[in-house]
Amino acid sequence: MNIDQILLAVTVMITATVVAGSVAKKLNLGSIVALLIVGMVLGPHSPRPLLTGHIEELQTVGEIGVILLLFLVGLETQPGKLSSMRRLFFGLGTAQYLLTAIAIAGLLIAIARLHWQSALIIALGLAMSSDAIAIASLEEHAETASPQSRAVMAVVIYQCFMTIVVLAMIPLLAAGPMQGAPVPWVFETLEVCAAIITVYLFTRYALPKILATAARKYGIQAFTLIVIAAIFAAAWVMDTVGLSNALGAFMVGMILSASVFAYQIKALVSSIKGLLLSVFFIAIGMSINLKEVIGIGGELLYYLPSLLLLKVAVVIALGLFFRLGFRASVLTGLLLAPFDEIAYVIFSSAHRSGLLTERAYAMALTGISFSFVVSPVLINLGYKVVDRFKTETEPDLPLKALSKSIHDHVVVVGYSYVGRVICIMLERANIPYIAFERRLDRIAEAKKEKRKVYFGDVTSPGMMSALAISRARAVIVTTRDYSAAKQLISTVLHFHPNLKVMTAVPYLFQRDELREIGAAQVVALMPEGTLSFGKSVLGELGVEPESIDPIMNSLRAADYASIRGVRESIPHEAPRVAAAALRKRD
Repeated sequence: MNIDQILLAVTVMITATVVAGSVAKKLNLGSIVALLIVGMVLGPHSPRPLLTGHIEELQTVGEIGVILLLFLVGLETQPGKLSSMRRLFFGLGTAQYLLTAIAIAGLLIAIARLHWQSALIIALGLAMSSDAIAIASLEEHAETASPQSRAVMAVVIYQCFMTIVVLAMIPLLAAGPMQGAPVPWVFETLEVCAAIITVYLFTRYALPKILATAARKYGIQAFTLIVIAAIFAAAWVMDTVGLSNALGAFMVGMILSASVFAYQIKALVSSIKGLLLSVFFIAIGMSINLKEVIGIGGELLYYLPSLLLLKVAVVIALGLFFRLGFRASVLTGLLLAPFDEIAYVIFSSAHRSGLLTERAYAMALTGISFSFVVSPVLINLGYKVVDRFKTETEPDLPLKALSKSIHDHVVVVGYSYVGRVICIMLERANIPYIAFERRLDRIAEAKKEKRKVYFGDVTSPGMMSALAISRARAVIVTTRDYSAAKQLISTVLHFHPNLKVMTAVPYLFQRDELREIGAAQVVALMPEGTLSFGKSVLGELGVEPESIDPIMNSLRAADYASIRGVRESIPHEAPRVAAAALRKRD
C-alpha cells in the first residue's frame, strides 16, 4: 500500500463505519455488527473490494485493542473483589466452561465424527466467550453493574486463566509422539513462572512509583505513555514465554486496580481501546469469505445454531442454579454465546500442530466470525424479550462490590481545604461520594484518613465517560483555580446538561458567569464570608441578634446590590436600630 491508498482506505473506513454505526443503532443491531459488515463490504472477498491485502496486519493492530480490553477487565477486577466473587468465579466459571466444552466435544464426536483430540481442542476453544462483545453490549445497555454483568465478568476472567491451560495442552494433544525429553518442559515451566513473577513485582512495586513521579513532575502526557508502555511490555513478556499476551495486560490491570490511579488510567486507555477494537472487528469482517461460507453451506447452518444453542442452554441452567434470576440468567446466556477472539489463536496453533484439518480449521474460523455477526442481534433481541421481567427482584449476590456504578454518588473535584470539608460533611450525612485530586500529597493525606480520593483529571471527556459521570447524583467542584473550575463546569454541562453541578468561587462576577453557564448552585465566598465576619463584629459590639438580621437581609437584598456598588434603597430602620442599640450600651 502506498500513502494514497492508505489515506483513501482510512477515509472510506471511517466514513463507512460512521454510516453503518448510525444505521445499526437505528435498527438496534449493535455497533459490532456494523463494524463486521463494513469489513465484509470493504474487504478482498467483497464484489467491489477497497482493501485487497494487509488483512493480517490490520488484525494485528486490532488485537492491540483486545489487549487493552483485557487490561480494562483487569482494572475492574480488584484482588479484594475477586475474593468476594469467588462463588461465581470458581463455581459458575468452572461449571460453565467444563460443561460447555464437554457438550460441544460430544456433539462434534457424535455428529461430525471428529477424532477426540480434534473435537476436544475445538470444544475448549469454542467454550470460551467473547468479552469484547459481552462487555460492549453491557455498556450499550447501561448494565455494567447488573447481576448478568457480574456473572459475565466472573466467567470471562476465569476463561482468561484457562487460555493458558488450553494453549499448553495443544502439544500434548498433537498427533504423533512428543518431541524431546521431559527436561525442556521443566525449563519452559520455570520461564513461565519467572515471567509471571517479573510482571507482578514490577507492576506491584516499581510501576506505582514511576507513575507517581510522572504525575508529579512531567504531567499527564508522560503518565499516559508510561501506562501504555507498561501494558505492552507485560503483554510482550507473556508472549515470549508462550502465554497469551492478553494475560500480561490483565495482570497489570488487576494489580493497578487497587491504586489511586485506577480511574485516570481507565479514562486514558478507554478511548484508545475503542478505536483499536473497531479496527479489529473490521479486520475480522474482511477475513470472512462469503463464497467459502456458501460452499460449506448446510453444515454451517446446522452446526453454528447448534453450538450457540448449547452454550446458551448450559449458561441459563447454571444461572438458575446459582440463583441469578430468570432475566439475568437468560441475558447471561446470550452475552456468553459468541465465541472468543482467542479461539483464533488456539485454532491456529492447533492447525499448525496437525490437530485440525484444513476443512475443520476453515469451519471453526467461519463459525467464530459469524458468531460475531449473529450474537449482537440475538443479545439485542433478548433484551427486548426479557424486558418484561425487568421488575423482577434480583437476588443480592456476594458480588455487590464488583463493577460499582457511580449511580447516586456525589463526585467531588478537588481535595483542598474546601474539598476535604465537603467530604467530611458528606460522610456525616451518609451520602456516598468519590473525590478526585491531581496532587499526590493531598491524596496521600486522604488515604491516611481513609477517604475515597483518587488521582484523576475530571476535565477530560474520556474521564467523564469512564466514570459514567452522567449517572452521578451531583458534581461539586472545589478547586481554587477559577479558570480550571470554569472549564470543568463548562465541559461537564456541555456533555451532560442535566447534571447538577455545584461550586464556590471568591467573587460575585465569577458566580454570575458560572450561573450563566448552567451551574445549579454557586456560592460567592467573598461577600458571604465578609457578611459572616460583619455579623460577628456587630455581635461583639453589642448589637442585639434581632437587630443584626435586618442588616444582613438588607445587604443581601436584590442579589447583593449595595455590596456591588449599585444604588439601592436600603431600609432606613436597620441603621437606626443599630445606632440606638450602641447608644443604649454606652
